[in-house]
Amino acid sequence: MAYRLRRFALATIAGALVGVLVAGAIVMVRHNAPRPETDLHEMLHHAVPLDANEKQILETKEQAFAERRQEIEKRLRAANGQLAEAISKNPSWSPEVESAIREVEKAAGDLQRATLVHVFEMRAGLKPEHRPAYDNVLVEALRRGSQ
Repeated sequence: MAYRLRRFALATIAGALVGVLVAGAIVMVRHNAPRPETDLHEMLHHAVPLDANEKQILETKEQAFAERRQEIEKRLRAANGQLAEAISKNPSWSPEVESAIREVEKAAGDLQRATLVHVFEMRAGLKPEHRPAYDNVLVEALRRGSQ
């Protein structure tokens, strides 16, 4: 009986670690994949004839967002590491796992919020006559992503 329990515990730990490794691999692949905001940026250039001032404003905003995104993604990776550590110590739902999950959720939410703030900052950097085209590109990109 003790042998079965030990074997079950080891299988559970191994399964949890494999799950964390797979999740980490997914995060890495997504991190290296083309970003939706890049697609939006390219779509914007095709839809709106940006002048030099608008291009400069948008580039400055893109650089600031890239730095902010890196900070948040670093927190997300750290939170995933805390989750992995909590699961490796106790491969069941525990207060430590709950706490780590909350940190993962907070970082992911912060990333989504920062992305939306960035989208609206980009819009504000456009001339008023270019904003409707930007809005159309944004809405279309969001619709494509929801399918």
